[in-house]
Amino acid sequence: MKFKYILSLVGISGILLFNSSCSKYLDLKPENSTYDEVFWKDGENVNRATLGAYALLRNSLRADRSYFIFGDIASGIVHQAGDDWNMNEFARSGGYRFSYAAYLEGSLWNWTRFYGIINQCNLIVEQAQGMDNKLFSDGEAEKNSYIANARFLRAFTYFYMQRVWGDVLLVKETFKDPQNIPDMTRTAEKETLAFCKEDLLFAIANLQQNSTKSFASKGAANALMAEVCAWEHDYVNAEKYTNETLKLGYALEDVKDYRKIWLGNSKESIFELNMLYSESGNEFSEDFFSRFLTSATIPGKGSSSAWYIEPEFLESEFDKPESRLDSMSLPFPDNGQQRTIRKYDNKIEYREGKYAISNNLVLIRLADIILLRAEAYYKNGKPALALNDLNTIRKRAGLEEIQVSGEELFKEIFRERRRELIGEGIIQFDLIRMNMFEQFDEYSGAYSQDRIANKGYYWPLDMRNLLPQNELLTQNPWWRNH
Repeated sequence: MKFKYILSLVGISGILLFNSSCSKYLDLKPENSTYDEVFWKDGENVNRATLGAYALLRNSLRADRSYFIFGDIASGIVHQAGDDWNMNEFARSGGYRFSYAAYLEGSLWNWTRFYGIINQCNLIVEQAQGMDNKLFSDGEAEKNSYIANARFLRAFTYFYMQRVWGDVLLVKETFKDPQNIPDMTRTAEKETLAFCKEDLLFAIANLQQNSTKSFASKGAANALMAEVCAWEHDYVNAEKYTNETLKLGYALEDVKDYRKIWLGNSKESIFELNMLYSESGNEFSEDFFSRFLTSATIPGKGSSSAWYIEPEFLESEFDKPESRLDSMSLPFPDNGQQRTIRKYDNKIEYREGKYAISNNLVLIRLADIILLRAEAYYKNGKPALALNDLNTIRKRAGLEEIQVSGEELFKEIFRERRRELIGEGIIQFDLIRMNMFEQFDEYSGAYSQDRIANKGYYWPLDMRNLLPQNELLTQNPWWRNH
C-alpha cells in the first residue's frame, strides 16, 4: 500500500474534525454520525485520515520543541540557550527540577495533544475494520495496511507518553459522547505496554517494507517492538526483534555522509517524520530545529538563542579524535569552545532573508538499534556480541575498537549512545531504562535514591487543568511534594 498525497497537509487539517477541539482531557470532539456514514464509505478517506494521524504526531512532538526538551535538555547533555531562562530549572543547571516550566506547562505537563492522536487512530481502526474490502483499490491487504499504520502510531504514542509521564490513561476505543467521558484512573505500565505490543504484532504482520521511511513499515514495527521489550527489561525479546529489524536491509551511512541521515529517506533511517520544505505543504517548520543553529547557518542569528553541547560532556565524552564530531557539530562563530549540533542545518532560503530548515525528524535509525542490540546481548550474557556491536558504531565514528567487559561494557554502551544519539530526543529515556543515574556525577547529585524510587525522572502532570476534568487522576509520586 502506498499513501496517496492527494492533499497537502494544509488541507488535511480540514478532515481532522475528530480532534480539533479540547473538550475534557482527551481532546475529543463529538462524532458526527451523518458525516461518518459518508466519510467511512470510501477507502480514499481512510488514506486521508491516516495522513492526518501522522500530521497530529508531527505537531505534537514539535510543540514548544518538547521532543528535544524531554529527550535532550532533560538529559543534561544539551545546554539550553542563554535566552531560554524558563528552562534553567529543569535543565542540568537547575538540578533537573521538572516542576518549574514557566510558559511551557501546556506542552511539558499536559498530555492532551497526544490523546488527539490516540483518538484518530482509534477511529481509523474501528471504522476501517467494518468497511468492505471492495472499497479499497488493493482489497483486504490495503485495508489492513491502513489499520496497521494506525495501530503502529497508537503504540508509538502510548509508549512515548509512558516514557515521559509514566502511567497513562489507556483509552482503547473512541468515546461516543466526549462530554460524558467517565473519570479514569491511570493504567499500570504493564497493561499499557501489553496493549502496545498487541498493536505492534498486528503491524509487523500487515506492514510491508516500504522504501519511504516517513510511514510505518515492517522494520519500524520490529524496531519499536524491540524498544518496548527493552524498556520492560525483556531482553530476550529485545534481542529477537532487533535481529528481525536488522534482516530488512538497513545500512549505516559512511561518516562522511553522516548528515544525509536527516535529509530524508537515508539507508540508515528506519522511521522518520517528514519535515522537508515544500512550497505547497506545511510539514516543514521555520523554528522547530532553529535552536540548534547559529549565525554559521542562519545569517544574523545570535548565539544567545542557540542550544549547545554541554561543555563538560563535550570534554569528557569526545576526548579522543574522531570523524563524527565534525560531522554532527559545529563551533560557535564567536566562541570556538562551544559547539552546537548540526544534524538539522539544511537551510533553504525561500524568500529573501527568510529561511526554512529542510530536515526530517528521524525517530528510529539503525545505529540506535545496533546499540540497543548490544545492550540486549550484554543483558543476555553475550558480552562478545555486545562488544562487537558497540565497536561497529565506534568504527563508523572514526574511533578505535575497545576491549572492555563486565559493568564497564554496559556503561560504555550507554556512553556511546549519548555520543551517537545526542540531539535526537532519546538520551533521557536511555538514562531511565538503563538506570544510570548513580553512575555519572552529573546525575547522582540531583537524583537521590528517594527520587528514583518515587519515579522523579518522569515529568509532573498539570493537575490544575487536568484534575477538574478527571477527579481520579493522580500526580506522579515525586512531584506531589516537590
